[in-house]
Amino acid sequence: MNAKISALLAAALVATAPFAGAADVAAGANVTFVGNAADLGNSNGWCCGSLAALSTVTDGVTLPVEHQWNIGTAFWSGTGDALVITLPGTASVGSLALEADNNDTYSVSYLGTDNVWHSLAAMDPNTDSNDGLGDATASFTPITATAFEITATGDNDYAVAEFVANGKLLTAVPEPTSGLLLLAGLGALATLARRRSAR
Repeated sequence: MNAKISALLAAALVATAPFAGAADVAAGANVTFVGNAADLGNSNGWCCGSLAALSTVTDGVTLPVEHQWNIGTAFWSGTGDALVITLPGTASVGSLALEADNNDTYSVSYLGTDNVWHSLAAMDPNTDSNDGLGDATASFTPITATAFEITATGDNDYAVAEFVANGKLLTAVPEPTSGLLLLAGLGALATLARRRSAR
């Protein structure tokens, strides 16, 4: 019987742990385009442009290095535009990975819990590519974020194929009354267990 109670206590402690797993916290996150709607899907006359759904930016699938920048990506032409990735919750993030058009600089900002955008990293995805898509990474002291914003500077033709934010989703801090309810429930279970063992 004590083993059952110990198992219940262990499960309760695990459920209230402050971190809910480490991984790509942006996986499957909502992606929106902010700016001039006419810029999205505009490749300034480049052949064969095929705009992908914005959700592909966080789907975990990368395209080959040097893949044409405006095929199967979220691409745009213009200044003042941005992609915004809204995380499924508050997260602690310590590194980023970006697959994007290789001859531009992508500035990543994060929305903190103070509801203010903070500059985080300038990423140049040209380390492994002569043309088309390239990859870039950035590591930093972990920050706490609820969203990321990607803007670009360069040749005025931009594309993002994949965005990864490595870290951990933070669970909400339980209210004091939740802890009391948890203790009351565990006490009730212990009482039931004692009554059953007495029979």
